Amino acid sequence: MPFPGIFRVTCDTPIPGLPHVHVYMAEGEHGGIVLIDTAMPFGDSFERIKQGIEWLGRSPSDVERIYLTHAHPDHFGCAGRLQELTGAPVVCHPFAKRALEAMGNPDPERWKQRLVVYAEHGWADEDELTGRMSSSFQQMVLPEEMTTIDEGDAVTFGGGSFDIYWTPGHEEGHVVFFRKSDRLCVVGDTVLGKITPHIGWMPGGSGVSPDVEPSDPLGQFLDSLEKVAQLDPSLVLPGHGRPFDEGAERAHAIAAHHEARLRRCMGILIRRGPLNALEVAHDLFDRQLLHFEVRLALAETLAHLEYLRLRGRLQREMRDGVWCYEAPKRLIP
Repeated sequence: MPFPGIFRVTCDTPIPGLPHVHVYMAEGEHGGIVLIDTAMPFGDSFERIKQGIEWLGRSPSDVERIYLTHAHPDHFGCAGRLQELTGAPVVCHPFAKRALEAMGNPDPERWKQRLVVYAEHGWADEDELTGRMSSSFQQMVLPEEMTTIDEGDAVTFGGGSFDIYWTPGHEEGHVVFFRKSDRLCVVGDTVLGKITPHIGWMPGGSGVSPDVEPSDPLGQFLDSLEKVAQLDPSLVLPGHGRPFDEGAERAHAIAAHHEARLRRCMGILIRRGPLNALEVAHDLFDRQLLHFEVRLALAETLAHLEYLRLRGRLQREMRDGVWCYEAPKRLIP
């Protein structure tokens, strides 16, 4: 599907509730083409990307760069195989590069440490991934050659210059590509049209040690939404779903969603007293969570609880090896 100077290939994913992801292609600075994101090795995704290159009248050797918006498997999963096919470097934010390097050197102790941290927040189930998901992860080939981009850089593709903006929150190394001339924004997962991006507090994110607590993912994300709103995109090309206009309006709507969720977290703790994060999550999402959803719900809840705690609106205390969150006494009837 064509956009101004940019083409889209849609690929399937094995992720429940997120059935597809987009790969964007455009003419590069030196007469070849660039890719933005790579989908993941599931179904015929790799073949679809190759067919997209051919549909543009190009061959794999014409690929100049493979840009990644962020280091999540549905966006980088085919990057290594595409690098092998094309010889092109993979280009991403330094934090995304660090995360990919950590994935390329898996350490079982890191995963054990992560499970310990989750247990401290009320969840001790080790059987997280479905076989369908695991199979796709096992097929991933990570890129060997990576270079970095960061806020303040500019890259050329699609007949114009795109400024890079760092938009952490959904993933610490997330970037968006913004073309000032027509306010087109390739936004990855920072702003989506019909759903809200997952914002999760995850120990060991972006390749850091699992015993180091994440900074403040929701705080980062709200700042990133405001950054995108200030750009006021006229056309947004997201990682999932249809393109949309009025990017600032959508960014503000997503921010309002999280403000409402913060108020709900406060209300749950005021009403029910000290709770661990998993207990808050079950109340917050107010339905029976499927197995794979539990970790996502816990991570999202923790992002909101930690946002409140870091700003002095909640406190937490370790009780019998589990962190319990509590509203200030002055707020409890």
